Amino acid sequence: MITIDCKELTTDEELALASSVSDSLQGAAVALIQSGGIVLDDYTPGGLKVGDVQRLVEDFFAAKDGGYEVEAEGSRILVHSPHPDAGLKRGQPTLPPNLLKCPFCPFVTPYQEMYVVHTRAHLFGV
Repeated sequence: MITIDCKELTTDEELALASSVSDSLQGAAVALIQSGGIVLDDYTPGGLKVGDVQRLVEDFFAAKDGGYEVEAEGSRILVHSPHPDAGLKRGQPTLPPNLLKCPFCPFVTPYQEMYVVHTRAHLFGV
């Protein structure tokens, strides 16, 4: 089984890459997204070659602005982004701009006064 490590990519880049690889393989395999990476479910009797999949990944990123690096380690293909921090942020949920979240507990409110009173209660131990 061949895996593509996409931890440095955004969710959109990972989805686009999986779609492109699946389309390029034309039914020989399907690219499935699985926790920070793409796994290729192979349907060919002889199996896929890592070098062939690596070329498909390199071709996908060649069409982009550049700066992406692709390398193979055994049956794993690693993708390095020019902006690796973008991939780290994908698992962090974000709140709408009208909500305030307490930095000490899960409390959330749209009201500034209630937020201030709540956070002060944490600081004074009330």
